[in-house]
Order: sequence, then structure tokens, then C-alpha cells
Amino acid sequence: MKILSIILCLFLLLAAAAPAVAAEQGGRPDQVAGAKGPPDDTGNQSAGPPSVTPAHAGPPVESPGAAVSVRVLANTSRRPENPAELREMIRARQEVQAEGMQGLPLQARARYAHENQVRTAVFALLAAENMTGIGPFVAEVAREYNASVNSQWGDEVAMEQRSGIMLALFGGDREAAQRIRVQAEENERRIAEVQGIILTSSSTDPALSAILLEQLGQMEEEQLRLMERVMVEEQKRGFFSWIFG
Repeated sequence: MKILSIILCLFLLLAAAAPAVAAEQGGRPDQVAGAKGPPDDTGNQSAGPPSVTPAHAGPPVESPGAAVSVRVLANTSRRPENPAELREMIRARQEVQAEGMQGLPLQARARYAHENQVRTAVFALLAAENMTGIGPFVAEVAREYNASVNSQWGDEVAMEQRSGIMLALFGGDREAAQRIRVQAEENERRIAEVQGIILTSSSTDPALSAILLEQLGQMEEEQLRLMERVMVEEQKRGFFSWIFG
């Protein structure tokens, strides 16, 4: 009789969870047809650093930084000609981004700050494409990283929006966490490769090398943050977590 009662309880729990599972599967960022993130402020190739289309959906369209991203793009439509100009353009972008964060809720401000750091770093690497012999390779890595991090942000949003019943029954979103982990490992490899090339390049202006290494550090910092987020998600256990190991 006890076994029958346990089976009945499990059946009722699974039946209650089914709509939530279906909703999460249908709303996952990488499965929504036509989902798009906020405008990318990395620029346009004809007048400045080119824009990049992410491999998966990025943060929601209503991302707090969307409107300010458009303003930043308008203010950075030309390529810098030397490290001093690049440094000034980075500073100007940061000022506009900081202004856009005023008045935002604390949680939204934190997310926007992470996005700003990465977008500024990608911008800097793309803007330097014609300033050094290694520029084309560095720019290509920046494009790949940009697409990857937009996908990671989409999965991070999916983890944050996981319903309470799903957390209670199955724990954290392990699939989204694994996707972030795999891409983080690849991004860290890309960053290390570019850092090595910059440090050993004899044709790159030392001032430019310093700027690029600083921005690569920001990109690396974001991957470390995402990996920490993954570890937190993987520690979330649910009633049926034992089934999946």
C-alpha cells in the first residue's frame, strides 16, 4: 500500500511539472524562432567596427542597455587612427554607458555593466583591426567571442527564469549550464591565444598592445563570472535530481 501511495505521488508531481517543462522548452532562448537580443553597438564595417550577429539569441529585447547601445553606436561610427584615439573612444563609450545605467534597478544595472564591459572590449579589438599587422586575426577572434557570449547570456537568462516548480523537482538548468561551460572553455582558449600573439608581436605599438590586453582581461573576467554562475546552477538540486546524476 505504501509503494502504491509513493507511485501515485510521483505520478501527480510529474503531471504537475509537465506544463512547466513544456513552457521552459518552448521559451528557451536558443529554441525561440526569430528571437533577438538588444542592438549590438560594435559598429558597422563600412564606417567603423562591424556588427556581429550572435549564434544564438542574446539577452531579452527589453534589456535595459538597448536604448543606450544605439546612442553609443551613433557616437562611435569611425575608426581610430592611433592608440590615443582608441583610448579616447573607449573612455567616451564608458561615459555614455555609465550615464545610461543611472536610475536602473540594481539587478538590471549589474547585468548591464557586464554587457558594457564585453561590448567595449569587442569594440576595441575590432577598431584596432587596421592599426596592427595582427589586427585581422584579433578582429576575427573578437567576432567569434561576441557571438559566443551572446549565446551564453541567453542561457544565463534561461537559468534565471527557471520556474520554482522546475527548481523544486529537477534542480538547476543543467543543460544551459553545460552549454555555458563548453563555450567558456573555448572562449578562454581564444583569449589566451590572442594574448600570446600580442605579447610576442614585434610589429604592434606598445600602447596599443596595452589597450588590447586590458580589454582581453575584461573578456576573460566575464568568462570567469559565467563559470561561477554555472557552478552555482549545478549545485541546485531538486526532488528528482538523483535520476539524472
